[in-house]
Amino acid sequence: MYNRSPMLRVLMVICAGLTSSRQALGQQPISGRGGEPIAAARRTAIDARPFLRQLDASAVRKWMEISSVCTMAEFELFLGPLAEPERKLLDKMASLTAPIVTRVHFDDLRSILKNGQISSYFEVERLGKHLLHTTPALENELYGAFDCVFASVGPPDGSPRYGDVIIRLRDSVRENGWATPFSGMDFLYAVRHKDARKMQQLLEDGKTLSSKRTDPLSLGFDDRLTFSHYVVTEKHWNRALAYQAILVLRNADDSSAGKQVHERFRKMLATDSHEEFWKLFIPAREKDLPPEQEAARVPFGYLEGKFDNRFLLDDVTAIEVPQGKLEEVLAWPMAREYRALIQSVGE
Repeated sequence: MYNRSPMLRVLMVICAGLTSSRQALGQQPISGRGGEPIAAARRTAIDARPFLRQLDASAVRKWMEISSVCTMAEFELFLGPLAEPERKLLDKMASLTAPIVTRVHFDDLRSILKNGQISSYFEVERLGKHLLHTTPALENELYGAFDCVFASVGPPDGSPRYGDVIIRLRDSVRENGWATPFSGMDFLYAVRHKDARKMQQLLEDGKTLSSKRTDPLSLGFDDRLTFSHYVVTEKHWNRALAYQAILVLRNADDSSAGKQVHERFRKMLATDSHEEFWKLFIPAREKDLPPEQEAARVPFGYLEGKFDNRFLLDDVTAIEVPQGKLEEVLAWPMAREYRALIQSVGE
C-alpha cells in the first residue's frame, strides 16, 4: 500500500465481519468494491435484522457521501466556536488544491509504463503481473483494500517508504476517491491497540482471524464500525485537513516546539505560495531529529486516499525517478509514449 503517514500521535486526537466474496478474477469485470465491509458494518449498526439485499458499489459510494457529510458536521460542532485564525485557515484551504501523490518501487515502473496504469492488488493479479505490492491482506479484511489503489493527500512528495518513484496525480482523480486519516494497519495498531503485524502474519499463513472480542488478534464488527467513522469523501478533503490542523494547533503546548508549531501556522496563513503552504502544512521527513525538533515539525494533517482499481497514466502529471536513473528509464521502449512525464527527482 502506498503513502502511509506515521503521524498517529496527532491523528488519534482527530478522530468494522464481512469480507467481499469474489469469483475467479479472470471471470468477472472489475467492480471496485473497496469500502464494502465498512459500509456493511454501518448498515448492521442501524438494525440488527439482516437487510438481505446485496450492497453494490453505488450504494457503498452513497453511504460514504452521507457519512462524510455527518463527520464534517460533527467536527463543526465539537470544534466550535472557531477562533479568527482558524476560520481564516478554513477559508484559505477552500481555495487550495491538496497534492495527490502516489509512490511505487522502481522495479515496478517498467510494468506500469507497459500497462499504462497503476493498479490495485486485484487488478495486478488479473493482468498476471506480480509486482512489489505492499497492500496487506489485513486491510482487505478490514475494508476491501485489494480493490483500491492508494495515494497520499497533502504531503508534497508522498511517503518515501512506499517506493522511490514519485508519481504526481491530477486533482480530478479525487472524483473517484475516498480517504481516511491513516492506513488500515496504523488504525488497527494505534487506535484499536491490536498487534496488526501478527494479524497480518496469520493471514499470510493461510489462517483466518477470529471475530471474538476477547481475542486480541480478532477483527470484527466493532473494528469496522469504528473505522467507518473516519471516512471522508473528496468534497470534504480540504476541510478535513483544515480541521486536523486546528486540532494540532490547539494541542500544541507552550514549549519551544509548541511555539514553533504556532509560528508555522501563522506562516501558512500568510503565504501566497501553494508550494510553500503544503511544505509548511506537512514538512518533509528528516531522520534522527532530536525529540523537540521532531515535535516542532509535526504534520498539521494527512489523508490516505483510496481509489477504485487503477490510475491511468492519463491521470498523471509527472513521474519522478531516482537520481541517475533518468537515462535508463527513457531508453525503455515502453517509456517512449510517456517521455514528457518522466523526469528526475528534484527537477
